[in-house]
Amino acid sequence: MKATLFGGRLSPFVEKVARAMQLKGIEIDLVEPKSPLDFKKWNPQTGKMPVLELDGRRYYDSTIICRKLDEMVPAPPLVSPDAETAAKQRFIEDWSDESLYWYTMAFRWAPENERETVAQVGGLLPWPVRPLGGILLPRLIGGQARAQGLARLPLATLVDELGRRLDELVVFLGDRPFFFSETVSVADLAVFGQLSTMKSGPTPQCEELIAARAPLGAFFRRVDEATQPRRDRASAGGRRAA
Repeated sequence: MKATLFGGRLSPFVEKVARAMQLKGIEIDLVEPKSPLDFKKWNPQTGKMPVLELDGRRYYDSTIICRKLDEMVPAPPLVSPDAETAAKQRFIEDWSDESLYWYTMAFRWAPENERETVAQVGGLLPWPVRPLGGILLPRLIGGQARAQGLARLPLATLVDELGRRLDELVVFLGDRPFFFSETVSVADLAVFGQLSTMKSGPTPQCEELIAARAPLGAFFRRVDEATQPRRDRASAGGRRAA
């Protein structure tokens, strides 16, 4: 099966869906944005990514897309067959998408990190539109973060608050390799997406907070290994066997 995924993997939500597809062995045809106008073109409803195109039909929102992937390719499942465990996994997914995401955004668009964030995101655009991106990105994306509120907090406060949230994730993770389960679920993919963006460069404060929590670092590596494209997993398994 092959599907077209619209969006850049710097986005935690695009990364979440891409990892879900790789886990299920679905070949990804990734189409990255070349202009800020592409977002509205691909998703006229909200202008947000990711967008998944299957058989000429497009699906929006990472949670809905992951649910659709589970319908199309049931194994491996993205939620536990146990109702109580599944509810906990969906809760962590929703919390990560709707709360942890804004910590990610607040750090990226904090005054101390904004220049590096603009350089990173703008660097993904073609040369002709990069100057436009440098003007629009802080206003459009950074403006959303400031409107939400966390991005208006002092950096030291953000560091303290995110540290508390990461400590809570460590508690929820406990002794299991993944959240509430021995196998990867949407909860793990959602958290992985946020941590991946936090570790992408412009937010060294986030990287330090994650590095200081060994269970989260180990969790990140486990999810990364479990959700590599199947051919890469097979190659790695062959190397270990040898």
